[in-house]
Amino acid sequence: MKQTYVNHKKELKGGTLKIGYPSNNNFKGIFIQELGTDSETDSLAELGQPGLFRKDKNGKYVKGGLADVSFDRGSKTALITIGPKTRWSDGEPVTARDVAFVYEIIANKDSTSEYYSENLETIMGMKEYHEGKTDQIAGLQIKDSKHLLIHYTKMAPAMEYVDSGYLYNDAQPYHYLKDVPMAEMAQSDKVRKHPLFFGPYTIKKVVQGEAIEWVPNKYYGGRKPKLDKVVEEVVPVAQVAEAMRSHKYDIILHESRATYAKTSKVDQYVTLGTMAYGLQYMGFRVGDKNPNGKSVLDKELVTNNRALRLALAYAMNTQQIVEEYGAGLQKWANSMVSPAYGAYHDSKTEPYYQNLKKAEHLLDQAGFKRGKDGYRTRPDGKKLTLHLLDQASGRGNDEIRANYMQLWKKIGVKVELVNDRPLEFNTYEDLLHSNSHKFDFWFGTWSLVQEPSSAATAAYSPSSSFNYGHFVTKENTKLLESLNSVKAFDAKYRIKQMHKWQEYMRKEAYVVPLSYSYDLTAVGKNVKGMTVDNSTQLTVWDNVCLTK
Repeated sequence: MKQTYVNHKKELKGGTLKIGYPSNNNFKGIFIQELGTDSETDSLAELGQPGLFRKDKNGKYVKGGLADVSFDRGSKTALITIGPKTRWSDGEPVTARDVAFVYEIIANKDSTSEYYSENLETIMGMKEYHEGKTDQIAGLQIKDSKHLLIHYTKMAPAMEYVDSGYLYNDAQPYHYLKDVPMAEMAQSDKVRKHPLFFGPYTIKKVVQGEAIEWVPNKYYGGRKPKLDKVVEEVVPVAQVAEAMRSHKYDIILHESRATYAKTSKVDQYVTLGTMAYGLQYMGFRVGDKNPNGKSVLDKELVTNNRALRLALAYAMNTQQIVEEYGAGLQKWANSMVSPAYGAYHDSKTEPYYQNLKKAEHLLDQAGFKRGKDGYRTRPDGKKLTLHLLDQASGRGNDEIRANYMQLWKKIGVKVELVNDRPLEFNTYEDLLHSNSHKFDFWFGTWSLVQEPSSAATAAYSPSSSFNYGHFVTKENTKLLESLNSVKAFDAKYRIKQMHKWQEYMRKEAYVVPLSYSYDLTAVGKNVKGMTVDNSTQLTVWDNVCLTK
């Protein structure tokens, strides 16, 4: 699939670019990515916050960004150098203090950020700051206004990649936000209505959850923006196809498979796409979060029975579903690592081929006995009802879910939806992020970065706030630690350990991979300079313009 649209028409000076974002939910509109949790806001905000650093096609650092970074494995440091032209949209220069502020926002004990992780704890003094024992992070050394030296306790191979979680690709305006309490920052008007940006565009107006109007950031340190205005709107998924037929929008971000199936022959658009690094999955809640914020297994939960998890996986006709509903844009997932990661994806890991007899046998052997009503009881004889958490996302998704629930009924497992219905996105997200016992398992989607080990470490480490199922085992933690050990600087060893992790996850079925997808962008033929290849420039919006 093409990643760049080449348009030979003459460009129009200025003009208004209209972008549609297909979603049945409002975006949350927290314009500090370290405090946000929804991918909608992150995608819509890329016009203003593209990231400080440039990367190559593999996601590794290269020179030429709004800031550059250099690593020294001997001294265990990273030196960030901010470009002299890098400025906020109020004209103030981006400083080393602004970069350090990002780490304070994530790690402050009063912060609402969910991005604190073991990776960040490799920065000297980070853990002490996070626990409130100090008011500064010892490992962040501001050399001068344009240089920040970060001291680590150890170096890791993941550090070679932008967005690894060891070093953040961002800055936040300390001069503008320093007086806003950490606990209140996510809801502040300075963040939600009048944020500052260092990217090519800045916000003129926000209709909360629905639309954003952008104008050029006249202080942008990169190429001068070519458009007078950009208007982004959230569009209900069911209305996108008709909007495209009438050419209401110049670009459709993250076009759905259902829309593509209806509009692939609409002549006004060209579709660009890349295989996504994330995946669609089914996860099980097998534990809880302790008072220190770490995940711990709860062996009393019925979902901690591996036979039950495997039985649900083997009952599913996922291969058939992908073929029928994927519009040729999905691939049946065999492991927890997308093929987009190249050699790190283990193509030899077997998917869960549908096998109802095997599912029945697993449950029989584990003591889940059928009752007169056809449903099974727990091994202790108590009633078994599993509660499934899912979000409302269209008729196709409703049909797929109903299909799976019918198959689980066939093997005698009673499954009910939380609140008896699929939930609106923000309600679903809030429940998923909570420590709730309302759900036993859920359907979800991971959006991941290009750093390969993030497929494992981002959500399945004990301290990760994205470990929604609170899955923790000694073997898993040992495998995760090996991915960024000193030995893992040897790529062959790292790939081998990634393959071991994928096989371990398949054996245990704490998380069941369902499908990989292409991420699609529909581009109007009146648009020039659009690409989804981030390696060609600092941001995909640097060269976008309209044509005559």
